[in-house]
Amino acid sequence: MKKIMLILGVVGFLACNENKKQEEKREEVKDNAAKVKEDLKNTANSAGDYLNEQKKQAEDAIRERIKQIDQTSEELKKEGTEKSKVARKKLEGLKADMNKKMKDIQNSSADAWDSTRKATDELMKKSDKEWTDFKQDFKDLFKRDSE
Repeated sequence: MKKIMLILGVVGFLACNENKKQEEKREEVKDNAAKVKEDLKNTANSAGDYLNEQKKQAEDAIRERIKQIDQTSEELKKEGTEKSKVARKKLEGLKADMNKKMKDIQNSSADAWDSTRKATDELMKKSDKEWTDFKQDFKDLFKRDSE
């Protein structure tokens, strides 16, 4: 009987000891899961910050171009010539494209950002070319500024 009690006592002790180890493992797993969750949250925040910075840079570039278009349109209004009216219409079309892209940027999600950024870069290149072409086509309207 003593042997049975001794065996039961040892088994009981081992069973209690095993539960403590299991409990410690569970706590460790919970702690690790919490750390992983926090790391994911920080990574998501960093990605969000990066996306917001990229969007801001694109918006700033477009705003700057729109500002140039507005200034040039105001100068052309003073001219009042037929050629300046044609030039202003071209500029208004370019400005409309720029405003549309600005809205696309503001409304783009993280999933769609790569394609939006690519389209924005293409629009900016197109805009640069059109701006250069515009100044070349209507350089006589701007000669007075450079003289």
